[in-house]
Amino acid sequence: MKKVFSVLFIALVSISAFSQKQKFDVINYAMPKGWDKIVSENGLQLSTKDDGTGSYAAAIILRAVATDASANDNFSNSWNKLVKGSVTVSGEITMLPPESEKGWSVVSGQANYTDGANKGVVTLITATGNGKMTNVVIMTNTDKYQNQLLGFINSLDLNETITARNNDANSAEKPKESVYSITVPPTWNLSAGGNSLTLEKNTIEGKRVIEFMNMVNSSGSLEKDMEHIFFEVFDGWNLHGGPNNLLFDKGDHQKGLTCQGLPYYMLSNSITKGGSGNGDVIKATVLLIQVGSNVAVINSADKILGSETDMALNFLLFNLKINGVAENNVEYKKKLTGTWGASSGLYGNSSSYVTNYTAEGKYYVLAQSTHTVGYGYYYDLIKSRQFKNEGVFSLKGNVLERKGSSGSATKYFIRFYSSKYGNNEWGDLMGLYEYSYDKSKIEPVFPFRKI
Repeated sequence: MKKVFSVLFIALVSISAFSQKQKFDVINYAMPKGWDKIVSENGLQLSTKDDGTGSYAAAIILRAVATDASANDNFSNSWNKLVKGSVTVSGEITMLPPESEKGWSVVSGQANYTDGANKGVVTLITATGNGKMTNVVIMTNTDKYQNQLLGFINSLDLNETITARNNDANSAEKPKESVYSITVPPTWNLSAGGNSLTLEKNTIEGKRVIEFMNMVNSSGSLEKDMEHIFFEVFDGWNLHGGPNNLLFDKGDHQKGLTCQGLPYYMLSNSITKGGSGNGDVIKATVLLIQVGSNVAVINSADKILGSETDMALNFLLFNLKINGVAENNVEYKKKLTGTWGASSGLYGNSSSYVTNYTAEGKYYVLAQSTHTVGYGYYYDLIKSRQFKNEGVFSLKGNVLERKGSSGSATKYFIRFYSSKYGNNEWGDLMGLYEYSYDKSKIEPVFPFRKI
């Protein structure tokens, strides 16, 4: 676990400030001199404080417990229980690349927190192996103890060697850098081997591929990251119909939040290897997801008129998660409240129907004029109760449930996002996908616009 803190704290440490290594349960550690130690049934706490200033630092090593969950699930569950159950986390969690030590899988992350009047930084290190899980929690409200904390972390190592288990036939083939939790789109297949993780689909026009890549460092802006990542992913290709610096001017843009509340930015454009007027032309797409100080990178390529990959990418965005990342709250109900219409006949909204959702949890399917009208038209329909159907709705995460007056219920995955082409204005949209979807076919996601 020595690499874990080197990114989070940068300092020079004097080895004389620490005692000899000690053992607690499955972890070896060196205790900073002058710190207090309390041993309990569940764990060990090391701490120090300055009564005059109120500054403090604490490190808690918990005893290993039995688990059947994955390393990423153990981290996520421990983060919710040990960290969010104790303090108020503010801001996004910063994740470090996963490590392996003596057969253990180590996942770690850090975030800012508030605890009453105190503000500080909390770090969680979770090690999983052979049906066991152990956690280390570090908290401080000052940089005064930075050197001691770094030295403590650098001293940590696991004193048990774990022989990796393989309960999942595919687990040994998953790429070591993979941090993705994927719900496979209907009619597609997940392929994992070596350092490759892809979704694939064979069609009469050839194989479609969506590739999940390793995370890279972020500049803090997804747009700036896209500038260089797009043609690093599609190295040797050129923009079709213009120079590469027109990437944004000629592209299809989409941005929003994943179901975890992580910002994403997706850009598609036409590229060719034969110059602007020659060679085969393909539609290339890069999807970037902000994960703390890193960016997850997903890419795909399809024929210009093909829609198979577009449908798969839009399906993915309803459920795709980054493992080991705490979820940010998305105000789905607040975003949904209002009147939405689309040119599709799916999900109760069409050129003949528009749906109004109220803050009280009710919905009304309204008759729509065949002519272009403003919001006042629908407001009058609501006042005069001219609607085809009504009912109540509820949201659990990104799942919308609607119950009609007959008592029948339908569920949909829901997503809010913005899109535009080239330099046009951004438009705010909503997408729905059947919760109990047909696994034998994949459906397009039609955009609903707020009226």
